[in-house]
Amino acid sequence: MFKRFRYRRALSAALRELGLEPGSLNPALRDEALVLGLREQLSPKEAALEVLSVVYPGLDLVQRLTTLAVIRQWRRKSSVRESHFQRALAGGLPELKSTALPDK
Repeated sequence: MFKRFRYRRALSAALRELGLEPGSLNPALRDEALVLGLREQLSPKEAALEVLSVVYPGLDLVQRLTTLAVIRQWRRKSSVRESHFQRALAGGLPELKSTALPDK
């Protein structure tokens, strides 16, 4: 019970660090990323990369550069495993079915 709560908080913090406001994302996407992250034993930062792989095409240039700088720092500090970075780079988890932004 507490593991899921702590993971959700850490995932939200990682998304904010990437410059993504968790409240602006589709709640279904966040929930899917949470479940998949726990199931696949991803760190919250690795799960945030998976969410970013879905959101990235809709970001403007400044946001893209900001996220790339943060990812570079994470990789330097070994916060993200190389295999998971490569998977996110290739398009993320194919199981994420929700859209990035909430339906209006």
